[in-house]
Amino acid sequence: MSQINNRKEIILFFIISLLFFVTITAFDPFISSYAKDLGFDSVVIGSIIGISGIVALFTRLPLGVCSDMLHKRRLFIQIGLLITMVMWTLAFLVPNATTLYLGKISDGLTGSTWVIYNVMFASYFGVREAAKAVAILGVASPLGSILGTTIGGLVANSYGYRYSFLVAVIAALIALILTFFTKDLSVKDIKVKYDKKILVEQMADKKIWVISLLATITLMVTIGTRDTFTPLIATDLGANPLMIGMLANTHLIIYGLAAALCGVLFYKKLGMVNTAIFGVLLQGIIVILIPYAENLTMLFLLQAIQGFGYGLSFTVFTSWAVENIPEIKQSTRMGLFQSLYSAGMFLGPVLIGIIIEAFSRTTGFLIIGALSIMSAIIIKFSIKPAKEGFPNEESNDKEVMKEVMFGKN
Repeated sequence: MSQINNRKEIILFFIISLLFFVTITAFDPFISSYAKDLGFDSVVIGSIIGISGIVALFTRLPLGVCSDMLHKRRLFIQIGLLITMVMWTLAFLVPNATTLYLGKISDGLTGSTWVIYNVMFASYFGVREAAKAVAILGVASPLGSILGTTIGGLVANSYGYRYSFLVAVIAALIALILTFFTKDLSVKDIKVKYDKKILVEQMADKKIWVISLLATITLMVTIGTRDTFTPLIATDLGANPLMIGMLANTHLIIYGLAAALCGVLFYKKLGMVNTAIFGVLLQGIIVILIPYAENLTMLFLLQAIQGFGYGLSFTVFTSWAVENIPEIKQSTRMGLFQSLYSAGMFLGPVLIGIIIEAFSRTTGFLIIGALSIMSAIIIKFSIKPAKEGFPNEESNDKEVMKEVMFGKN
């Protein structure tokens, strides 16, 4: 099925994906500052941020499997958006530790449906273009997150931190309405029934476990710093809510740039293995330096460089996860991958929170940064670069995106 013939569906679904990220990120840069204002310590703040990772750990794989078995992908997406609307409305109306936990739990549930977004979007392209479709949809992550944190920052700066919750609720409502105009194309395209052996096959694949471990470490570093304790450093340096949102956007913009450059530059020049190694080393070194930032200018610069390292490494891990996987197995494999790396969303904030309470903020950033550096060793000795597919691809992702959005000339 041609991706060009499905251009309208692709554009609509891309917009829904942007709103999805607005929904789950509009409040992210401000949760830790808001929780600190409510009097919570570092461990509680870390656990609030990280609870969504625990939820995702236990829900992403079942969602992927159910999606493959039932072919009700749109329904799962709609349920996720509805849960977010309810829980963050509650957190806005009754702000306390319990409702913040519930809000982040709903964040984990809604975030878990991202595996379905990837597969549903890929169904508009066809099996051979699945990896490319995931790469294109990957643009929605930084772009939607930038929109979310920017709008959330403007609202939080004008009305208060908790009003950013309403930005998420409104974005979820709009996305929910738009989903009724989409079609689950893969339902009529898939002729083969789901085989339960697929789950066993994917879980027995050592490659996906290694890739997931690497993605877990990368997320531990990113969520523990960018989303949890880096905003507190910014606050100490005099940042207001709008500037905290801009700080998050700096990471996201450069992350998006790095992800875009992977397919057209880094994969071809360095290869995927070396790109990943460079990314994790860069992120680790910069994270160690962040607590030493003397002013906001330096903090913004460090945040940008960290985003570049994260963009390189995480894009490689995601590309490895979906490479050469048949459509009937994609949801299960992506669900397993995302479930496993979701552990990093919990472990990062909690680990660094515990270290900060026991020792110091500088020590917390030092240890979490060292983990990123150590992951380069895992890549070096566990991943073989000989049969990488992306550096030899003849297709041009930029041309594909152009055709999708504007049609052929």
